[in-house]
Amino acid sequence: MTIETLPGATPDPEWDRLIANYPATYKEPAPADPMSDLPLVPEWTRSGSGWKDRGSAARLNSTRAWRRWVRRQTTEHGHASQIGRGLRRTAVWVQGIEGTQVAVAKHEARRAHHEYKAAKWAHDKRLIPGKEKDKRRTDMDKAATASTSAMAGYKKARNEARAKRALRGAAALASIAAVEGAGLYLVGAPGGILATGSALVAFALMGRRTDEGAVYNDRTAKIGDGDRMTDDMIDRGFRDAGIIRGDQAVIFRSPVIQDGKAWLVHVEVTGSVTVDDVRKKTKQLASALGIPRHQMDIRDEGREDHLSLWVSMSDPFGRAVPNPLIDTSDKVNAWRNGLPLGFDKRGSIILATISDYSLLVAGTTRSGKGMAIANILVGAMLDPRIRVRLFDGKGTGEYVGIAQSLDTFVRRNPERLLQFLKILAAELERRTEILVDLGVSKATEELLAELGGIELVIVDELATYTVKGGLNGQHAEEIVELLAQIAAVGAAVGIVLVLATQSPKVDVVPSRLRGNCAGRWAMRVESAAASNTILGDGAAGDGYDSSEIPNSKATRGRGWLTTPDTGYIEARSLFVDVENGDLRKAAKVGLELRELVGRVPGQYPDPIEDQLAVDTGISMVAGGPTGKGTAVRAEREPDILDHLIKAATASGEGNLSRAEAFTYLALMDAEFARGADETDSAYATRAGSLIKARLDELGVDVPVATVQRGTQRPRGWRLSDLADAR
Repeated sequence: MTIETLPGATPDPEWDRLIANYPATYKEPAPADPMSDLPLVPEWTRSGSGWKDRGSAARLNSTRAWRRWVRRQTTEHGHASQIGRGLRRTAVWVQGIEGTQVAVAKHEARRAHHEYKAAKWAHDKRLIPGKEKDKRRTDMDKAATASTSAMAGYKKARNEARAKRALRGAAALASIAAVEGAGLYLVGAPGGILATGSALVAFALMGRRTDEGAVYNDRTAKIGDGDRMTDDMIDRGFRDAGIIRGDQAVIFRSPVIQDGKAWLVHVEVTGSVTVDDVRKKTKQLASALGIPRHQMDIRDEGREDHLSLWVSMSDPFGRAVPNPLIDTSDKVNAWRNGLPLGFDKRGSIILATISDYSLLVAGTTRSGKGMAIANILVGAMLDPRIRVRLFDGKGTGEYVGIAQSLDTFVRRNPERLLQFLKILAAELERRTEILVDLGVSKATEELLAELGGIELVIVDELATYTVKGGLNGQHAEEIVELLAQIAAVGAAVGIVLVLATQSPKVDVVPSRLRGNCAGRWAMRVESAAASNTILGDGAAGDGYDSSEIPNSKATRGRGWLTTPDTGYIEARSLFVDVENGDLRKAAKVGLELRELVGRVPGQYPDPIEDQLAVDTGISMVAGGPTGKGTAVRAEREPDILDHLIKAATASGEGNLSRAEAFTYLALMDAEFARGADETDSAYATRAGSLIKARLDELGVDVPVATVQRGTQRPRGWRLSDLADAR
C-alpha cells in the first residue's frame, strides 16, 4: 500500500482514516531549550560545573591579560610611551608651524642688515670720486630702508607666532582645566583623579601611533603568550605556516569560541587545500601560534576542506586521568562497549572495542607501554566472559600477584607460547566452522556463549618470542606466522590479541604481523623508522611521528594511536596505580564476578589448557603448578624412599646402614626421633617397623642387605636397590 503524502486532486480514504484522530492525539511540543538555537555555544556551559569551568577560564584569561599588559609597558606600545608621545605631539601642536615663518623673517632681517653694513662700509671709504660717493650713499640708504623693513617683518612674525601659540596653549590648557575643574566641582578629589586619568587617556590616544607609524594590534599576538585566539591570528598562522598562499583563504564557519580551557573554531580552507594538507603542517602552524604541537587538535568535519581547529591553553596531557573502572564492582561489556584505554587531547575517554581488532602497543623503556596493558587487564577482569591469557616475555614478577585471576599465565617461555598458539589456531578453526554452519561471517554477542566466550591473549614483550636470535629463537618464525594468522581473523570469532614490545624493530614486529593488527599504539620511540614500524610506512611523514614525543615522566603513556574507531589521534593512557594495588583489586573483583557465573580459572572446563595439560603434562591455569608462571611440575613432598636415597647417597658408600638411616630420618621427621626412656633395642625395633610401614604405603619392596662398615657388617639397604624401587 502506498500513501500519498501530498494533497491530491481526488479524495484518499486511506489517508483520511490515518489522520482522522491526529488532532486529538497531537500534543504541543515542550518549550525548546532557550540555548538550543545557538549551536556554537558549547554544551558544557549549560551545567553548573560548566559555568564553574567558564569562571576558571575567565580568571585565567584575566591573569594572562594582566601579564600581557605588563609586558607591553616595556615596549614602544606601552601606555607610558603613548602618553609621552601624546604630550610631545600636543607640545608640537601648540608650538605650531609659525616658527618656520619667524625663522625666515629672521634670516631676511639678518641678510638685509648685513647688506646695509656692507653698503655703509663701501660709502665710508675716503678716497672716492664725488659721483661714486653719491651712488654709494644712495645704495646705503636703500639697504638701511630694507633692513628696517625686514626687522619690522621679523618682529611682526614673532609676535603673531607668540599670539597663536598662546591661543593654542590656552585651548589645550583650558580643555584640561575644564575637565579637572568639572571633576573637582562635581565629585571632589575623586573627580579630580578621574579627570586626570581622562586627560592621560586622551594623551595616550594621541600617542597610540609610534614615530614609525606602527599601531598596536594582535598581529604579533600568540596563544603561547597568553593572547586570545582571533580570526586574524588564525589567518596569519595559516599563511606563516605555508598552508595557504596568494588568493587561498580561511573562511570561518563559526566565530572563535572558548571551549573550557581551549579555543575552538570551525573553518573552511579554499584553493584545494585539504585537511591532510593542514595536518602535515601541524608543527609549522603550532609554531606560528606559539604553542607546542600536542596542544593543537585538527579534525575533519565531513568534507576534505572543512575542519575544526582546537587549541588548548595548557598541556592537555599534563594531568593523569585514572581509569574509571578502578574501585568498581560492576560487570562491564567489553564486547559491546569496549574497555577504557586512554584519553585524547579534548579529554574524551577512548574505548578499545574487544570485538573488532587486535592491538599492537610499542614504546621504549619507561614510555608507558605497561600502563596500556594494565588498563586492558583492569577492564578484562570485569567481564566474566573473557578468558585472560598472559604471556610475560620480560619474566619479572609484575603479574604474579594477579595470577589466580588468569586463565593462562606463563613467564618467558617461547616453547610454551608456540604450543599454546597451535592449539589456539585449532580453536580458531573450530569457531570458524560454527559460524559457517550458522551462515554468518562474524561472531555476535549472542553467539559468544556457543563459541566458548572471548579469548584475550596478551603477549608482553614480543621480542622474547619473535627474534630469531633471541631465547629459543628456533621457534620465532613459527610464532610470528601463528600470531599473524590469528590477528588477521581472530577478532571475528572472539579471539583478540594484545601485543606489546619495547623494541619496535622490523625483526621484532614483521610487517605481516603489524598489518594484521588494526589497532596500533606507538608511544615514545627513538626514531621515525621505529614509529613507522608500528604505525605503518609513511606515517611519520604524514605527521604521526612518536619519536618527537619528549623523553620525560610527564609524557609517559602518550603516543599516536590508530584504530578503526578513532583513526590517527594522539592519546595518553589512563592511570592505573599498580604499585598501590589497583590491578590486584580489579583482579579480586574479577574473581568474585567469575565465581558468580561459575567461570573461575581452573574450576571450569578450559579446552585449550586441558589439551595443553594432556600434551605437556602441565596446565598453566592461574600461573601453573607454582602459581608464578613457571612451566614446571610442582615439587611434591619427599617420601620415605626419597629420604633413604638421599641418605645413602650422602654416605658415599653406595649403601646405607639401619643406624645411619635412623639418624638421618630423625632429623627429617620427629616421628623417628628416639624417646628419652627408649632402649636401643626398643628404638631399633620401632624405627625399623616404621620404615617398613612407610615403604608398604608406597607399594615398594626394597630388599634388606648386609653392608660393610669397617670391621662390622650391619644390616641396611643398597643405593641401587633403593633407586630401582623408585
